[in-house]
Amino acid sequence: MPFYTLPSRLCVDEAARLISHKVIRTPVITSQSLSSKATAVLQKHCAESSTRLEIFFKCENFQQSGSFKFRGASHFISRLEDHELRNGVVAYSTGNHAQAVALAAQNASTARGFAIPAFLAVPHDCPPKKIDATRGHGGTVFLSGLEPESRLTLARKIHESTGAVIVPPADHVDIVLGQATAVSEFVDQVQDIDNALLDAVVVPSGGGGLLVGAVAACRPMGVVVFGAEPAHGGPGLANGLRTGRRTNRLEQKRTMADGLRTLTGEANWEHVKSRENVDQVFAVSEDDIRQAMRLLVDQLGFVIEPSAVVSLAVVLFSKEFHQRVGRMRGVVRIGVILTGGNIDTEQLQALLPGIEIK
Repeated sequence: MPFYTLPSRLCVDEAARLISHKVIRTPVITSQSLSSKATAVLQKHCAESSTRLEIFFKCENFQQSGSFKFRGASHFISRLEDHELRNGVVAYSTGNHAQAVALAAQNASTARGFAIPAFLAVPHDCPPKKIDATRGHGGTVFLSGLEPESRLTLARKIHESTGAVIVPPADHVDIVLGQATAVSEFVDQVQDIDNALLDAVVVPSGGGGLLVGAVAACRPMGVVVFGAEPAHGGPGLANGLRTGRRTNRLEQKRTMADGLRTLTGEANWEHVKSRENVDQVFAVSEDDIRQAMRLLVDQLGFVIEPSAVVSLAVVLFSKEFHQRVGRMRGVVRIGVILTGGNIDTEQLQALLPGIEIK
């Protein structure tokens, strides 16, 4: 993937204007009960801290295609010329990016007046809901092996046989800019609601597109960016930052956060690895993810997928996170991006037995 310079806030604003008529300005909500719980756990971890957490949620689960991925896909496709799109687009994905690209291509077909085929390579264990939705948006789905490399290899073969443009899931500046619009919008909305800036955002990260997008949107504003990932089966970003080397192989142990079962892109890593950009990345256990998911569904009353709740798990349960933000005095405003809600009732019940949707 081509390396790129970290986009400026002006570039993020330009991207937002380009896709403003395509995406939903998703809501921001708060939860006093979840903020109070996070504060109580923080004060157990840091007995001398008087820090109080106030959590704001950016609900990208209400975005077109059910996740923030639609922003990046729409922005990438919007940047392509008609002649580049005649042979269609191809993407490789754990699921949400596939849905996003299929819908973005369908919308672009209508806008440009000619058919734009969408070919999508997903792992054979991709949730049926995501496959069905991708096909529902007119996409042609191809099943690959479980390793990220097998999805990429399949996508390249499709590209070679069709001439379709590859739309990467994360590791491209036009994807990063699209994802950045969610974070810049979030910061602006909180300022309108609370008349104050967020102090920090906590971003779930797989390929790193949203995480670098958050840096592009937040760094000029002085908002701290933290990353979140599952302790096992994810990109291994926290360990990579400790060792100074990008993790280049997924461990065999699986995570329920299927959308984060991918590696940080090489180009994105160049920005993520700097402490000036990403302050720290925190990893949480499967039990923490499951517990955070149950609390969120109980308190907010809507369905969210496991990958989207990893950031909340960090804010609620991570001792390392609490030690870090416990040094920040007074009320600390934390932004959590709920990245997607593409999970069906059967999957939800399997993960959270007895859960009820209000």
